[in-house]
Amino acid sequence: MIWRWSSKKASKFVQPRFLETGTLRNASLHHCSERDYSGFSDRNLSYRERLRSGLADIKAEDAVDLFQPMIRSRPLPTVIDFNRLFSAVARTKQYDLVLALSKQMELIGIAYDLYSLNIVINCFCRRGRVCFAYSVLGKILKLGYEPSTITFNTLLNGLCLEGRVSQAVGLVDRMVEMRQTPDLITINTLVNGLCLKGKVSETVVLIDRMIENGCQPNEVTFGPVLNVMCKSGKTALAMELLRKMEERKIKLNVVHYSIIIDGLCKDENLDDALNLFNEMEVKGFKADVITYTTLIRGFCNDGRWDDGAQLLRDMITRNKWIL
Repeated sequence: MIWRWSSKKASKFVQPRFLETGTLRNASLHHCSERDYSGFSDRNLSYRERLRSGLADIKAEDAVDLFQPMIRSRPLPTVIDFNRLFSAVARTKQYDLVLALSKQMELIGIAYDLYSLNIVINCFCRRGRVCFAYSVLGKILKLGYEPSTITFNTLLNGLCLEGRVSQAVGLVDRMVEMRQTPDLITINTLVNGLCLKGKVSETVVLIDRMIENGCQPNEVTFGPVLNVMCKSGKTALAMELLRKMEERKIKLNVVHYSIIIDGLCKDENLDDALNLFNEMEVKGFKADVITYTTLIRGFCNDGRWDDGAQLLRDMITRNKWIL
């Protein structure tokens, strides 16, 4: 599959400065040497010094103007140098620009390594082009590289972002077949994807399966599960899961309790909600403004104004109205 980029934003910076062969226009080189680098303290620094000086929040123009002397230098920089630049640009969510620059890198004869190919996969996935990301996976295999857990997790995230959860689950099976062990990011990505589709039972089965295979979930894993359970009216099931988390020594936090308290309030189980609130406090989890607001709203909606007022006074005493 041929990679193509149609982003006008990326081409705005790249195309005027490159010939079709990937060589630079003389006018562009003169412009590059004269302009100030807003993202760097000294425009006379070499590209290596600029890379070492940090590329946080790099702008598109600065990225292109750093890329130009890199592809002009002799000997050419290593792919590791280009990876530093691509990673920095990707962190600013300029995915089309990364794709365009990486293609220019390839045109001048710098071969991708696994790290740079993973960056490309991530950019395609973030742009909603998972089919192109899969073509990069094929390129990885063709070049003789072994896809890493990062490779698969990035593809999983792309599939889940597009709602293709069943395909994501199948990819995990392929991942295992290729002797890559799913990690915590794998399970959390899949759990979040399943929860977004409202697949509660499948999510619980997946977590149990991962535990059997030695991948232990954490507190992040269970947040989306508790949330979808409560939103779908399965608050009792959420309470059962909370108790299982306690048994498994999963680190709990106020968010987990607040999700269930909110579900109990919406189910009009206000006494149970208040009991869980008190239990949470006894266990050392201090209620935040969201927890208080949830309970106060529940009591007021049920006409229990005195209980709601007491909670409001308690919240004010603790300064919990300050976010």
